[in-house]
Amino acid sequence: MNFDRHNKSGAVRLIFALGFLAASHLAVAETLSRDEAIRLAFQNNRDLAIASLEIRRAATRLKWSGRLENPELEFARTGDGFGEDEGEGVAEIGFSQRFPITTRLKHEKNLRRYEVILAEAEIAEQRRKLAGEVDLALVELIATREKMAVSRELLRLNREIVDFLKQQAKEGLVSSLDVMQATLNGRTLEQQAKSLEAVEKQNLLRFVQHIGLEAGVTVEVETRFHVPGKQPGIDVSLETVLQRRPDYVLALAKTDEAAAAVTLEQAKRWQDVSVRLFVEQEDAIDDPDGLDGNTFSGFGISIPLPLRDQNQEGIEQAEINEEAAAKGVDAARFRIRSECEEAFHLRTDAWELARDASGELLDLAETNLEEFRKAYQQGQASLIQVQRAQEQVLELKTASLEFVADYERAAARVRLVTGDYPGLAVPSK
Repeated sequence: MNFDRHNKSGAVRLIFALGFLAASHLAVAETLSRDEAIRLAFQNNRDLAIASLEIRRAATRLKWSGRLENPELEFARTGDGFGEDEGEGVAEIGFSQRFPITTRLKHEKNLRRYEVILAEAEIAEQRRKLAGEVDLALVELIATREKMAVSRELLRLNREIVDFLKQQAKEGLVSSLDVMQATLNGRTLEQQAKSLEAVEKQNLLRFVQHIGLEAGVTVEVETRFHVPGKQPGIDVSLETVLQRRPDYVLALAKTDEAAAAVTLEQAKRWQDVSVRLFVEQEDAIDDPDGLDGNTFSGFGISIPLPLRDQNQEGIEQAEINEEAAAKGVDAARFRIRSECEEAFHLRTDAWELARDASGELLDLAETNLEEFRKAYQQGQASLIQVQRAQEQVLELKTASLEFVADYERAAARVRLVTGDYPGLAVPSK
């Protein structure tokens, strides 16, 4: 199955000004592309920075794993003070160390290596989701500003009509009711414009929050949406997508981790042996010489016998986890394939609707409005006809912008499901 990389709808450029609300306002202007905004979010996101500490924790566990337990220093002193009290006694000092008779320490360190990969994959998955949020937030911001541009244009046209009607009313050519009707229509457009301004502020705050900057930042979008003339294709393989998806890499890493855990639990069937070295000083009565001393040294070994506990529970639990991890890979593959199929079909459908909505019908409505305005100025059309033509343009432009925004949302969805983001840094299995 082949899929398509995200068909970028042109380089979206941002004019970025950072202002600090302080005694002296400092502003730093910078131009950001969509990809640069995503990189900035990776760099500035506070939650992501906290989550990244899990990699350090896993690396620390790897660093200190695979080590022997601490040795034990033993000291003992016995005497006959509660007996005959003849000064007899034994003093002993010993040193013991536990050693695994299997390769348990090696397997423990190997397991910790996979835990580092898991931590990296989990962070990469959070980065992918954050990138999708940034991308979609930017789409919503641009869409709102596109609607604001249409609203401002219609307000300008309405003001021209009102000014023209006022002049005609002074000359007695039209009724004052026509002026009032056009003015009321303009008030409605002004309310819509104010509503869009409030939405734009919310979208801007949301976008700025996603990229990890202060609320005082202002962002200007230089370019508008653009629907590609050619239908976006599907030419990237599922295997390529899987390699980009951190959640799939995470599922694969879990299978390796689970297998390593099984091996480690099997190595725990035999507990560690204990080797002991000691020196003993003995003072005893030796007839007829009396109290005499002697020194002994030696070593001992303690081998636990796995007669009852062979770590059966730990092994069975690890094997269940291994089976669950294998099924998790199949589930992740199926989910990602389904997400891709849905996203690519959605983008194709959205492209067709956006192309039709921004095509000949909209051009015809704009031409119709211009013709009615000219006809009205020449006394050949009524004000109602002009207003109706203006409403048709508003409706069609609003619908067109929504369809185009839907295409951009669908394109952002394709980008999310394919993991086509800069600096995602998916760990290798």
